[in-house]
Amino acid sequence: MDHDIRLADTEELTAVFRTVGQPTVTYVERESGALERELDGALSENGQLCLICGPSKTGKSTLYREVLRRRGEVALVVRCDRRLTAEYVWLRALEEVDFERVESRTRTGSTAGAVEGEVSGKLGWGWLAEATARFKGSLQHSNSEADVKKRVLAAPGSDLLIPILKYSNYRLIVEDFHYLADDEKIILFEQWKRFTDNEISVVVLGTTHRAVDIANSNKDLVGRITQINIGHWSDVDLMKVAVKGFEYLNIKIDDVCAKNIAHEAVGLPIIVQQTCLSLVTSDGSKFRCDVRGKNSLIDTGKIGVALNNVATKRYGQFEDSYTTLVKGPRERARKYKTYELVLGSFALDPIKFSLHKSELLARIAKIQIPDDERPPEPSVKSTLSALTQFQQNRGLELLEWRPKQQMLHMTEPAFLFYVRWRLPRAPGTSLAELFSKLDFFKVFKDSLRIKMSPSYREISDVNVQGEQVNSLEETLSSEYSSITEPKLS
Repeated sequence: MDHDIRLADTEELTAVFRTVGQPTVTYVERESGALERELDGALSENGQLCLICGPSKTGKSTLYREVLRRRGEVALVVRCDRRLTAEYVWLRALEEVDFERVESRTRTGSTAGAVEGEVSGKLGWGWLAEATARFKGSLQHSNSEADVKKRVLAAPGSDLLIPILKYSNYRLIVEDFHYLADDEKIILFEQWKRFTDNEISVVVLGTTHRAVDIANSNKDLVGRITQINIGHWSDVDLMKVAVKGFEYLNIKIDDVCAKNIAHEAVGLPIIVQQTCLSLVTSDGSKFRCDVRGKNSLIDTGKIGVALNNVATKRYGQFEDSYTTLVKGPRERARKYKTYELVLGSFALDPIKFSLHKSELLARIAKIQIPDDERPPEPSVKSTLSALTQFQQNRGLELLEWRPKQQMLHMTEPAFLFYVRWRLPRAPGTSLAELFSKLDFFKVFKDSLRIKMSPSYREISDVNVQGEQVNSLEETLSSEYSSITEPKLS
């Protein structure tokens, strides 16, 4: 018993708040496990194409890993990129095969004769060659496993994966499917019919719904597609991540602090994990025994510091993109600073990832700038129309304007988090700090004092935060008054 306690005490904090890999202590079933049940059910129904769609960092990979763990299956992962062709998808999958990692099994409810060739013997490259029509009987018994593998990889194809997926506990997972060109997606969906005909279910992950549109256009796949939408996490589920971790460390966290962390994570569980890890390691602690019962590690001010640390240290690569977007094209020639205002509108509360043009205009209208500096609607419309080409020319994919729907989307939630927290502040304060060197800083200058929403008003250290904000206000006011020609931060 004492030995177990000592082992637990030496557990690293990075194993509690996991920022890489699969969470264990802090794993949370969203919506009371609805997503896990949906994916498990789709995989149990043989011959399904499971499309998991949602923004990056929302837990798509975490979801399938947990479901596969419960099912006793091993992920055979192919990660796509823009240069990948359909042929090389199969090659990458075959290159990842390690027969030592898996066990032989027949999928429940499958038809034994569906795969070409009779399957028998120990799983291996020789077994695979004999199970595939185009290799069966063509190899000598004296060929080594390495020789057979080389022959097989020289002629990759979807037919070679079917015996592996049907008679082992491998499950094919195709990640980052959105990176593939549409033509390659179409080819793959045509070839996946062979998988569904052999009662093999495949999992495909992507950040957009374009794959769903293409799949649905394939008549052979009608009725064989299960779409699982992974949206942004609710604050309620994100709070559970923080609470589970701190309870495990015997650290008390009240609802106010948990709500602050969850709300500012912009729907991303990884940001909750990173923020909580920053909190518990801020004093140099490394192991569970170092922080046990240290309730002083958590308060509203320290949460603000942790959020800023995560933004600048984990997502600092967004700084160049932020500067590029804020400047916009032909900065000196433009009469209005429309690009700043569009991006700044996303940073305002309440947090939203999509804004209709009318809502975007309403947010811009709230900014108290001189009338001759306020961009008219045609200027905003021109900016939105040019946004896609402007980003493509600079290799950016952060904002997406859909003219038919008149909607502007923030496609990378982590970028929104960076915009909100690239400068330090306390949770619940106004966002003036973010715009301190832009023209519309004046709007927020009078709102620098902490104005917590009704659910946060229980905070007991408002006076301390008020002093911090007073100091910040003096600093920003001094800085603002010294600016003769606004420059970008």
